[in-house]
Amino acid sequence: MTSVVPHTGSDPSLSPKRKPEDAVQITYSNSRIENCLAKLMDYISGLSLLGLLGMLVYSILARDVLHVPAPWLEEIATLVIVYAVAAASIGAWIRKAHIAIDIVPNLLGGVPKIILEIMVIIVSLAFLGLATLGACEMVVRSANNRTTALALSFSWYYGGLVFCFGGMMLAAVLQIGTRLFGKQRKSFVEGQSS
Repeated sequence: MTSVVPHTGSDPSLSPKRKPEDAVQITYSNSRIENCLAKLMDYISGLSLLGLLGMLVYSILARDVLHVPAPWLEEIATLVIVYAVAAASIGAWIRKAHIAIDIVPNLLGGVPKIILEIMVIIVSLAFLGLATLGACEMVVRSANNRTTALALSFSWYYGGLVFCFGGMMLAAVLQIGTRLFGKQRKSFVEGQSS
């Protein structure tokens, strides 16, 4: 684990070949919009999971105590799960809390690292764009398919995918803006070797 300390000018742990400036790590803080969007997605996913818990409790009470059938709960619970996972995915994308292999970007520094990060985001945007397009097509194609208990259109379920991938695309665009125009934080990485 590397520790981050302020840049002091020289560090004996650096090899003679490496200059102290090479050990400066450039990071970006999320913009206000990204932070607000991440918090909103946290609230949506948290409230959705809380609602799911309430539906589960009602389902048990309706079945065992009230002896009232509630077949619609499964359909609503599935819909709530789709949107909760979508909101949590958007929040994770904003925070970069998803699993990523970042060995090469961590080896680079300065402008090459920024260019590589932007290229990765652009490739991600292409994938997310295709996934959003596919989800939109499924929304249209499944408009006449209905669930059994509530006769909900399956478009509502695929709409959760559109929400998820579209939100991730928005977050990726915001990340590109942060890389190009955001504030840079420079920090000295202690014990970084060449």
